[in-house]
Amino acid sequence: MTRDEILEYPYLGTITRIIEGSGREADQVITVYDGVMDEHMVTDEEGRTLQTSSYIISIPLTKDYDGNWIVPRKGDKIEITRYGETFNLTVDNAEPSQLGGVSIYASRNSW
Repeated sequence: MTRDEILEYPYLGTITRIIEGSGREADQVITVYDGVMDEHMVTDEEGRTLQTSSYIISIPLTKDYDGNWIVPRKGDKIEITRYGETFNLTVDNAEPSQLGGVSIYASRNSW
């Protein structure tokens, strides 16, 4: 990447989902998506009070190995790395687009 280049998806991230085990079986964590993404915080600042921040995460609309569209679900976890900082989000909702992307609405629940 050159200094003046603007990328549509400049960051890297992973989206995971917990599949609850039944009975004595342990929960299983599966990787739903691992690749490029972009983020934008949409929470307005409210003085000096720490608050839960809301984000819109964008990923390209792609298919998994079984040919299913990858659209995150409520409760999935996102780990995103931007400029050396890694932080975690929880998916609130996701909406695929006919323009080839997925908009993911997520909350940052911890700092």
